[in-house]
Amino acid sequence: MPCIVQIVGPSGSGKTSLIVSVVRQLSGRGIKVAVVKHTHHDIDTPGKDSWRFLEEAGASYAAVVKGRGERVAVFTRDTGLHAVLEDLARKVDIIVVEGFKNLRLGGLKIDLSTKRPGRIEESIIEFVEECLKEGVGSEP
Repeated sequence: MPCIVQIVGPSGSGKTSLIVSVVRQLSGRGIKVAVVKHTHHDIDTPGKDSWRFLEEAGASYAAVVKGRGERVAVFTRDTGLHAVLEDLARKVDIIVVEGFKNLRLGGLKIDLSTKRPGRIEESIIEFVEECLKEGVGSEP
């Protein structure tokens, strides 16, 4: 299982900026990173084709591919966070999770409601390096 870094905090606390910086550094070192973001907003639009495939037709998955694959969005029904983490674990070295503040996913959890970015970024990089060196991930 890959390492999991979970970043939580209120809106405007710097979660996304911190994640972008950390992912840029890790990706630059050749580390495969996935990011999972929690949202309360709809991510698929009622009436659009992908929504209709899932909701009207009952498809298990619907994928939207831009061009020849520059961007791909895969929609699925009732998968759940742990199933998503298990699937990503087979494809990446580290998973960064933004949100899901009431869940403890294992690995490193940073709460930006009590801490400010700064040394936190270095701590995340150190955690990931140690996790990868030991070959020890976290169980979702």
